[in-house]
Amino acid sequence: MDLSKLSLVFKIIIIAIVYIIIFFALRIMYKDIKNGGRRARTGNRKSFGLEIIEPGNNANLRRGGVIPIQSEITVGRKNDNLLVLDDPYASGHHARIYIKNNDCIIEDLRSTNGTLLNGLKVEGREYLNSGDEIKIGNTSFRVIG
Repeated sequence: MDLSKLSLVFKIIIIAIVYIIIFFALRIMYKDIKNGGRRARTGNRKSFGLEIIEPGNNANLRRGGVIPIQSEITVGRKNDNLLVLDDPYASGHHARIYIKNNDCIIEDLRSTNGTLLNGLKVEGREYLNSGDEIKIGNTSFRVIG
């Protein structure tokens, strides 16, 4: 094979590689423009969960289990709650735990017996930190995340 033919083949390969690189760069720029410069926010979002310390009378809970908190969890004795407690000391709609601006917040929903956070009664809304203990009736949870 002639050296000039080999040189021509290498030139074509190099040009093809350059065009492929340009194609992928333009594709990435198009996606950025299409999204309006917004990036996916999954990396900086904190995740929280409730570890079950004491399940109380609840057959649907087990010690050591974790309940993830995606956006909001309502807790109470009524069946329309996300977390239903079989506990005589829990109100029908006892508490709400939700995420707002990467913070986890608990709100007592004017329950009869109250919600305890680290042994203190929750008045209105309280911010939760990792390791905090929540007690509703005979059931206890630890915040993880």
